[in-house]
Amino acid sequence: MLKFKNWKREFISIVTSVFISSSIFYGFFIFQKEEIAAESNLEKFQALSKLTDVSNNIEKEIQSSIVYTDFFSIIISHNPDIKPELLEMYASLALQYNKNIKSIQLAPNAIIKIVYPRTGNEAAIGHDLLGDPARAFFTQKAIEKRTVVLQGPVLAIQGGFLLFNRKAIYIEKDQGEEFWGLAVVAIDFDKLIEKYQTSLNDANYLFALRSNNNKVQENLFGLFDVFEKRSIIKAINLPETTWELAIYPKNGWKDEKSVFEYFNKFLYFIFIIIFFLLYLTVRNYLEKLSESNKDSLTGTLNRNAIARIVNKKLTNKENKFAFLVMDINDFKFINDSLGHYVGDCVLIEIASRLDNILRGSDSLSRFGGDEYIVILDNLKKDIVLDNIIERMIGEIAKPMIIEGHSLQIAVSVGYAVFPMEAASYNELYQIADKKMYDYKVKNKLNFKSTYKEYKEIRSRL
Repeated sequence: MLKFKNWKREFISIVTSVFISSSIFYGFFIFQKEEIAAESNLEKFQALSKLTDVSNNIEKEIQSSIVYTDFFSIIISHNPDIKPELLEMYASLALQYNKNIKSIQLAPNAIIKIVYPRTGNEAAIGHDLLGDPARAFFTQKAIEKRTVVLQGPVLAIQGGFLLFNRKAIYIEKDQGEEFWGLAVVAIDFDKLIEKYQTSLNDANYLFALRSNNNKVQENLFGLFDVFEKRSIIKAINLPETTWELAIYPKNGWKDEKSVFEYFNKFLYFIFIIIFFLLYLTVRNYLEKLSESNKDSLTGTLNRNAIARIVNKKLTNKENKFAFLVMDINDFKFINDSLGHYVGDCVLIEIASRLDNILRGSDSLSRFGGDEYIVILDNLKKDIVLDNIIERMIGEIAKPMIIEGHSLQIAVSVGYAVFPMEAASYNELYQIADKKMYDYKVKNKLNFKSTYKEYKEIRSRL
C-alpha cells in the first residue's frame, strides 16, 4: 500500500510539473507567436513600401512617354504636311528630355515611314504594323479606341526589347475624319529595368514582373513562381493593359515558419530545467504534506488523518466499509521486559505486515500507543470480513526476530461496518473498540504475546 501511495505521489508530481511547465511553455509559445506576427506585419509593411516605390516609379516612367505620343499625334493631325526638319527637331528634344525613349516612329497607313533617330533603326522602316500578326491586334486596338495603347516588351525588328506606345492619328477632311496613320513612341525596356536593377535585385527580396494582356500572363522580369507564393502584388496601370509587380522575401515571411523554428536548443534546455525544478518542488511539498499526516514512528496515518479519511467516506452512503480497531495483547509486558526499543520495533513490524496485506484503497493508522485503526474500503458481498481479520491476526502472529529475541505477537480486533452499524466516526470507533475489548477479555488466556531467546530456538534446530 505504501508503494502505491509513493507511486501516486510521484505520478501527481510529474503530472503537476508537466501541466505547469506546459502552461509556461504555451504562454511563451503564444507570446512568441504574437511577436512573430507583429514582426511579420512590419516586414510586410516594409516590403509593401519598397514595392510601391518601385511600381510607382516604373508606372511614372512609362506614363511620361504617353505625353510625347499624344504630342506627335496632335501636331500631325493639325498639320499633316509639317516639314520633316521640324519633326526631327521635336523628336530630338523628346529623346533629349526622356532617356527611356529609344525612338519615335511615324507610320502613315500603319506602315512605318519615318524613324527618329534613323541610325540603328533602319530595319523598322517599311514595317507593316497591321500586316504583322504580332502587332496587328494592338495596332487595330489603337485605331479603334483612339487612345494610347501599350504593347510590350516585345523583340523589335531593329533589335532589343521595346515597349511601344501607339496612338492613331486622324485628320480633318471635307468629307469628315480620315485615318492618317499612327504615332509610335518606343521605350527601351532593358534600359528602364536597368534603372531599378538595384531595387529589383535586392539581397533580401525576390521581385517578379508580369503583364496581363487579354488575360494572358507573360513573365517580364524575375522568376514567375514568385507569384505562386504568398507574395505581395502591386498593379501597374498602363495604357490599355496592366502589369503586376510582386515581392517576396528570399527566406519567406516570418509567419510562414513554424514557431518552433525560432526556439533554440538553449531554450528547450531552460524548459527542461524548469520542469525538473517544478517536479522537485511539488514532490517535496507532497512529501511534507504526507509527513504531516503520518505517525512519526511507523509511517502510517496519524489520528487526524484517519479521522479526515473516515469522515470523507461517510458522505457516500453507497460505499460499504469496515472500521477495525486493533490492539496488541500484553504490549506493556513486552515493553517492560525487553525495553522500549524492542517495543518500537514491534510496532513498526506490525505496521509493515499489515501494509503488505492491505489494498491501495484501504487505510492504516497507528491510532496511539499500541492501537491501530484499519479501514477496509469498498466491501463487496463476496468479501468475508472475518477471513480478512483472521489473515491479519495470522500474519502478525508469525515470529519476529528482534534484538536476539523471537517474539510471537497476539492482537485483539473489533470492527464496525458502515452504514449498517454506525453513521458517524465516533459511533464507528465506539462499536469497534467495544468489540475489540470483548474479544480481548474472551481470549485473554488463549492469545498472549510471548517471547523467547532466539539462541534457545536456534540450538533446538
